[in-house]
Amino acid sequence: MPLKYLFVADDIESKIRSGEFKPQRRLPSCDELCETYDVSRITVRKAMDVLYDRGLVIKRRGSGTYVKDVDPEDSAPLDQLVQGYSESARELGASVDTQILTFEVCGAEGVVAERLRVPEGTPVYHIERVRSIDGSRGAVAYTWIPVKTVPNLTKQQAAQSIYRHVEVGLGLTVSSTHRSIRAVMPNLNERIWLSLPSEVPILEIDQVSFLSDGRLFEYTVLHHDTRDWSFRCVDTK
Repeated sequence: MPLKYLFVADDIESKIRSGEFKPQRRLPSCDELCETYDVSRITVRKAMDVLYDRGLVIKRRGSGTYVKDVDPEDSAPLDQLVQGYSESARELGASVDTQILTFEVCGAEGVVAERLRVPEGTPVYHIERVRSIDGSRGAVAYTWIPVKTVPNLTKQQAAQSIYRHVEVGLGLTVSSTHRSIRAVMPNLNERIWLSLPSEVPILEIDQVSFLSDGRLFEYTVLHHDTRDWSFRCVDTK
């Protein structure tokens, strides 16, 4: 179960994106939201801070919090920041399909052990997947997860949503994801899997994800087809 303020923020964001809460209209008052979600005023204020950081609302002193008049896509965080690939795509109304190329348990070595901050030889899941959105192959994901941190992960769960297993199946909360992004050239297999011409670069997203208790639970290298990829971000002060 997500933290209460994140649940409130996510639900309000969903209503903004669906049009239930209209642009330039004031959101329900703090007291009304407290009653609707059965939470404290502190929880509502933290939820409003999250929505502000996501670029979805503005705060007017003495008046309340209003829905920002902006295209929701332009306020979407990069890959939804702390969501998995499947959840992010589905929030945009797209269908996701996953082809598992590799699913095995092995010992962490080299860069993998370093990025996961575990001793070499630590058992980790090694998962390679081709991710498709609306029938079009868009990315290849290489993922390593410590077995001790995320026990009982199955190939079927890896094909559906690892994040769902972590948060729903294990009751853990993913709190943050740290990414670096660069352009690289695909290898031969990636050109075949993504149907890429030889001269087209791909976008590499190198990321590690943390649980709310501070444990590092995932290291993923995601290679995106740049022909159908765009970058949007929101800067807030």
